[in-house]
Amino acid sequence: MAIIPSVKPLILQHTAPLDRLAKRYIWWDTIDWAYAHPDTLLANIMDLGNWDDIQILRNQVGDVVLKTVLLHAAAGCFHARSWDYWHVKFGINPIPPLPKRKY
Repeated sequence: MAIIPSVKPLILQHTAPLDRLAKRYIWWDTIDWAYAHPDTLLANIMDLGNWDDIQILRNQVGDVVLKTVLLHAAAGCFHARSWDYWHVKFGINPIPPLPKRKY
């Protein structure tokens, strides 16, 4: 899983709904790690989340934050389907290609 570089430090406040999402979508580490890496947490939910979880996420952090995560996503954070979905959702046209790793 790629780590997304932040434009500015993103700080999430612990809430019960976000804790539940963090536990589900950052299964390999702790909730505290997920909050310490909010860009990764949010991108994982945006990429892998089901409809209900996405609605919870949008309600908790807002679309401006999610759009920022999308615009600064590192390679490997999104699959093509979710990449396209979020660009259409936020009215970003044309949809750019998925970010690629630079070696």
